[in-house]
Amino acid sequence: MGPIELLFLVLIGLFGAIGVVRGYQRELGVTTMLLLTLFVIEFLTASSFGTRITAALVGLGLTETQVTTIFDLSACVLLMIVMFISYQGLGLVYPGSGQNHFVSLLVGLVNGYLFAGSIWWYLQNAGWPFAKVTDTYTPMYEFLVKLLPPEIFGWQFFILVAVAMLILRVIR
Repeated sequence: MGPIELLFLVLIGLFGAIGVVRGYQRELGVTTMLLLTLFVIEFLTASSFGTRITAALVGLGLTETQVTTIFDLSACVLLMIVMFISYQGLGLVYPGSGQNHFVSLLVGLVNGYLFAGSIWWYLQNAGWPFAKVTDTYTPMYEFLVKLLPPEIFGWQFFILVAVAMLILRVIR
């Protein structure tokens, strides 16, 4: 079995290839949806609402670790649902003319980073509940895990960029 970070780097590259095929106009719509989803997840966990839910679940007999695992796995499921919906059918499509493969690749890589990086971070934070991942990680893993979206960006960043992208969408 290879290093787990290789799987996520391949996923990011795959999203880059998908971006080239779909075009940056459609990929920017997916980016907006990802940013809004990450805002909701991060805001709910950082707000008093998340604290109240944690307290209620602990009151029902769950441990803090179990509650964290539930939150992190729920975040993964929500991200996957939003990605599925965003890539199916028509979503937000940004205006633009022509096909710029370089920009499409970059936006696809950003989508891969936001999606695969967030899934990676939430699963790592949950302790890899469904996989037998060892506790000894490669130096590359230790470096990359510090660069994942939920690790370096707060909910304020996600909503600021998402609102800016929505404003750009409606300006002609």
